[in-house]
Amino acid sequence: MMKTLTLKTLTISALAFLLLMPATSQTGAEDGSKYGQGQDSINCLMNLSLYREFFKHNNYNDAIKSWKHVFNECPASSQNMYVDGVKMYKKFISAEKNPDVINGFIDTIMLIYDRRMEYFNDEANVLGRKATDLLRYRKDDLKSIEEAYGYLGRSIELDPEEARDAILILFMNASVSLHKADVIDQNQTIDDYFTASEIIDAQLEQKPNNRRFQRAKDYVDDFILGEGILTCEALNTYYEPRFEANKDNLDFLNKMIDFYYNSGCDRSGMYIKASEQLYATQPDHKSAYKLARLFVAKEDYDNATKYYLEAINGDAEPAEKGTYYYELAQITRVLEDPCKCIEYTREALKNDPSNGSAYILLGDAFIESRTNLGDDFEQRTAFWAAADKFIQARNADPSVADIADKRLNDYASQYPNSEDCFFRTLNEGDSYLVEGCINEYTTVRTRK
Repeated sequence: MMKTLTLKTLTISALAFLLLMPATSQTGAEDGSKYGQGQDSINCLMNLSLYREFFKHNNYNDAIKSWKHVFNECPASSQNMYVDGVKMYKKFISAEKNPDVINGFIDTIMLIYDRRMEYFNDEANVLGRKATDLLRYRKDDLKSIEEAYGYLGRSIELDPEEARDAILILFMNASVSLHKADVIDQNQTIDDYFTASEIIDAQLEQKPNNRRFQRAKDYVDDFILGEGILTCEALNTYYEPRFEANKDNLDFLNKMIDFYYNSGCDRSGMYIKASEQLYATQPDHKSAYKLARLFVAKEDYDNATKYYLEAINGDAEPAEKGTYYYELAQITRVLEDPCKCIEYTREALKNDPSNGSAYILLGDAFIESRTNLGDDFEQRTAFWAAADKFIQARNADPSVADIADKRLNDYASQYPNSEDCFFRTLNEGDSYLVEGCINEYTTVRTRK
């Protein structure tokens, strides 16, 4: 009944229009107008209404007949018509078994996107959607991947600020696939990775809690590293010819250094060259920190310490200072100076109390400093103080809970026994000052 009434209403409307229209007819496709002229404009409006009514009720088989008329005769009449067309053909694909028919439907979807851009522009958005559907249906066809890669690159180039996270992920997937198939070289894939990373980082800088772009960053980084494309040799091949022309560009140097470091290439000559150039160009806490890490990689701990201290004395934020102190404390541990390690780790925790790993390090340093405490009993009290830090580590940072629990279980056997405590008039739970460079009150615990 609804369809009959709709058709009747449309017929009456069409006759009314016909009486008012000039005798000449011309389709919108012919004259570039929205609906066309004369009888053709009436036909366009009638089919536009018909397809929409059928489409609204998910009757795509009937809707497509009128839709095709609108698509062919008055393509400028409605942008939603293209969105609806893609939706209908996707439904047809999901219900079809014949691969030849399916391929025809896919080609039609691609044509719909082309026609939409021709009449309504919005090229960046539409190219991204076209590429997404091309990869959805022809992800195993190398020629289609190459075609989609071109669409994605153009979409990103046209409007990088509006590039969606999914588009950037697909772009990197396509780039890596084409590199593995020897269609593009590794420099191009590294370029593509830099392009995607810059856009993602810019989005996260504006909205640090954007989960979609954070997931995109994690995926893109893990993907490119997992594929082994950012090898030290590849980075050298990419950066060596670019370095001289960009050595005064701070963004270039920072990104270069970060890529080398994150790729495990911090012993490379180019990494060293870039770090030294950055510090010479901009001697602030960040460049001092990068140089410190460089010397750690070279196991030159004297120079590493020097630049960590320069970084600490700069205008870094507390969290950054916490990182600098923590890494400096690790150097002093390597140098077997537990008291200095305790000093620096305490500073790290003052600046960043959430660093569970720093509490673990502090507990370990307490134990390693126990030889400064006197007799066997006093040395064993270091394990009490260390236990406090392992508990704090577990409470501050659940990610280190397993490590902290293992330390607590392993070292409980090193506590003084109950007899030794009794002779010193100490009871379980009493407060006790552990001296030396630990110099902290702790709780008496006995070996079970």
